[in-house]
Amino acid sequence: MRIRGLITVASLLTVICLALTLPLSAEKKSEPEQEMEIQGLGFDQLTQSPVVLLANKKKETMLPIWIGLCEARSIEIGLSGAVPVRPLTYDMVAAMVRSMNAEVKRIIITDLRDQVYYAQVEMSVGGKLSRIDARPSDAIALAARMESPIFVRNSVIEKSALIDSDVVQREL
Repeated sequence: MRIRGLITVASLLTVICLALTLPLSAEKKSEPEQEMEIQGLGFDQLTQSPVVLLANKKKETMLPIWIGLCEARSIEIGLSGAVPVRPLTYDMVAAMVRSMNAEVKRIIITDLRDQVYYAQVEMSVGGKLSRIDARPSDAIALAARMESPIFVRNSVIEKSALIDSDVVQREL
């Protein structure tokens, strides 16, 4: 198990270093998006899984994203500002980003396909901007530690409305 953890850490370091050396490709036209904040964490009784609830500033748009138990706990710790005795994975990644004088500019929930959300972490180091693919739960856990803004593409909100219309009924 210890070797597996070391391999995971080494993989994370490799991905971060590689991503930071690649420039952000110029997009033809950026999609409209909304800045959102973590409104709270909940538990969906129907699916028996945690949910992170994002809301826009006016709290007129809500986006539930179903996540794993470990990720929910890590987001909760990041939001609370609690410092664990030993750093968790997201604490370690945040420390690595800071030690490289990099900055997590923002995270973006980019897509929803087959009821799976996709995200990117937008980072800046040495004036170069890069986007790294990530699971939304991982990106949100990192954003909570780095105090980075969270954005969601409008197309994701529109797609989500089609499958999440019963969220209020389930009292998430």
